[in-house]
Amino acid sequence: MNVLVLSGPNHRFAESATVIHEFLTAQPRMTATLSEDKNLLASPELNQFDVCVFGTGFTRSVAQPDGTVKREPDLTPAQEDGLFQFVANGKGLIGIHGTGWWIGGRAVDLIGGHANWHPPGATFTVNITDHQHAVTRDLANFEVEDEIYMSAYDPAIHVLATAEWQNRAHPMAWVKPYGQGRVFYTTLGHGPGTFARPAMQQFITQGVQWAATRD
Repeated sequence: MNVLVLSGPNHRFAESATVIHEFLTAQPRMTATLSEDKNLLASPELNQFDVCVFGTGFTRSVAQPDGTVKREPDLTPAQEDGLFQFVANGKGLIGIHGTGWWIGGRAVDLIGGHANWHPPGATFTVNITDHQHAVTRDLANFEVEDEIYMSAYDPAIHVLATAEWQNRAHPMAWVKPYGQGRVFYTTLGHGPGTFARPAMQQFITQGVQWAATRD
């Protein structure tokens, strides 16, 4: 199994990507490549990978001269097209945290949901809601210090984990198909500390294995 961990500074993912690459590399029968080269998404080289772990997101915040902040695309059209085709043609995508932040259009169709607000970061419990799925197999509820995204999402997604805020359960992870490929997305991952937790490492590892599986 060949995995691309696409790193970058957006959403602090460069810090997390290093941790993710390290624990995926330790898995038997799994080869992980860590790269910051987003041009890989528009290159034939992308096809050598079975799964892409993507956490830098589709948009970034850019400060304007008048002090306001503007959202701008983080990928070129060619890079974005390459990622969509990669998944639609039967490969896997692991979307991390900021991948679902301030997105619209076909990016929402790919990921299955999006968010543009969250309460202050806190320590909370991630509740596994489907213990039978391959991604959550043998995974118990676990605690993280992170952000709880207030996500709008397609009701067709399959929610795997939630967290409580204001007496309501909010989805923290889900899976969905996209074309011939598979998508696993988690809102978790604001910083590398989340991925240092053994339960989160198991969650991501099993997500990668599931996304790479072909029925």
